[in-house]
Amino acid sequence: MNLLVAVGCFAAASVRYLLMVGLYYAAVYRVMREPLGAFKINKQDPTPKMMGSEIFWGLLNNVNFAVVGVVVYEFYKRGWLRVFLDFEAFPWIYHLLLVPVLLLLHDAYFFWIHWAMHKTRLGRWLRHDVHHGAHNVSPWSAFSVHPFEGLLEVAFRLITLMVIPMHPLDFLFFEILTFALNIIGHSGYEFFPRNFATSPVTRMKSCATFHYMHHQNGGTNLSLFFNHWDRLMGTLNPDYEKVYAQVVKERRPWRRT
Repeated sequence: MNLLVAVGCFAAASVRYLLMVGLYYAAVYRVMREPLGAFKINKQDPTPKMMGSEIFWGLLNNVNFAVVGVVVYEFYKRGWLRVFLDFEAFPWIYHLLLVPVLLLLHDAYFFWIHWAMHKTRLGRWLRHDVHHGAHNVSPWSAFSVHPFEGLLEVAFRLITLMVIPMHPLDFLFFEILTFALNIIGHSGYEFFPRNFATSPVTRMKSCATFHYMHHQNGGTNLSLFFNHWDRLMGTLNPDYEKVYAQVVKERRPWRRT
C-alpha cells in the first residue's frame, strides 16, 4: 500500500507541477507574449537550457511528495494527525482564517530555513545553489530546488498536519494557493500596480520584483509571500522600492532577443 501511496503522490505532484506551471508559462511567455511583454522585468528570454535544467529539478523534487505522502499516510493511520473529515466540525470562520494563518506560518518557516541557507553552511549541505542557477527567472524557477532542500521545505506540510486541526479541503486550498503564488512570484513578470511596494496595504507583501532581486543578490529578500521578516532582520534589499518603481516605470514593449 505504501508503494501505491508513493506512486500516487509523485504522479499527482508531477501533474500539478506540469499543468499549473506549464499553463502559466504557455499563457504568459507564448500566447500572450506580445501584449504582456511590457510587464517583463528582464526583457531577455531565459535560455532553453536553463529552463530545461529547472524542469528537471522541479520534477525530481516531486520525489519528496512521495516520501512525505507515505509518512502522512502512516501517521494518519496511527492517529497522529489533526486532520478531521467533518467540515462542519469547526465554524466557517475557522476555515476562512486558517489559510492566511498557514500562509504566515509558512512564510516564517521558509524565511528562517532560507536565512540559514544563505548565512550558514546549511546552503551547501542542501545544495541551495541549484535554485540560484538562474538569474533571469521564469515560472519554472519556482520549484527548481535540490531534493535535499525540497525535503526540508515540504516537511512544513507534515508539521502543520500534526499540529493544526484542518479538513482536507483546507489543506488542498492552501496547497493550490501557495503553489500559484510561488509561480507568480518567480514568473519574471511584474503585474502589480505602481504603488504596490509603498502602499500601507501591500508594502509588506512580496512580488515578482522582490524575488527577481533575490536571484540577483542572494543575501537579501529572503521571504516568500511577505517581507516583514526581511524588514525585521535587515535583509530587505535597501533598493527594493526604488527598483520596483523603476520596473513599473519602464514597462515597455517586448524586445525579442
